Amino acid sequence: YKEGIALGPEQWQIDILSQLGRGVLTYTEAIQLARTSGHGIGKSALVSWIILWALSTFEDTKGVVTANTETQLKTKTWAELAKWYRLCIAKPMFHMTATAIFSVDPEHEKTWRIDMVPWSERNTEAFAGLHNQGKRILVVFDEASAIPDIIHEVTEGALTDSDTQIIWAMFGNPTRNKGRFREAFPGGKFAHRWKSDAIDSRAVRFTDKQQIQRWIDDYGFDSDFVRVRVRGVFPRVDSISFIG
Repeated sequence: YKEGIALGPEQWQIDILSQLGRGVLTYTEAIQLARTSGHGIGKSALVSWIILWALSTFEDTKGVVTANTETQLKTKTWAELAKWYRLCIAKPMFHMTATAIFSVDPEHEKTWRIDMVPWSERNTEAFAGLHNQGKRILVVFDEASAIPDIIHEVTEGALTDSDTQIIWAMFGNPTRNKGRFREAFPGGKFAHRWKSDAIDSRAVRFTDKQQIQRWIDDYGFDSDFVRVRVRGVFPRVDSISFIG
């Protein structure tokens, strides 16, 4: 505690990190974690922790990080990673650039790295080449609801190495009620493959509770606006639909 304010991870972050740790200890298949959430819950910080932990605890870990847009990837996801990289106890082991974080050892810089990769439906090679036999693979999708299904499908098809730690984590606001991200949650076709949960912005210590209450008052508790931006619940009407 500092000046009466509780520090450290939020409970939802502790829960997903615990799931990750248990999965690594007992892995027999890919560890697949998915979270929907409202705004302002500390998602980018958790993504950074997972990336740095994955690199620091397994030699020759390889991975990719992508997001819904290149702007999101550069200005939010990777910018947050840079902040936590500066604070990381293992910082001397790695070098970080605008597009990658990798081992400072020249003999490992090609094999011990995580790359920031904007997705492209016409160029999926970065996601199709996710192989690292006998080592660890990390895949992170940030704002995954808006990442096209083809990227999800190519990634899934690539994660076939045996005797390999495979970690795939997806995060995002639930902006669409269809697609592969939606299918990872209860009621979805692939829900049995994913450990999933929804994070309500009201349950996080540092969110602006007054602003959240204004949204609830203005739009209604069960409106799609509040469902997506506060409760972390998929909307009734898809965000790209013209008519409900």
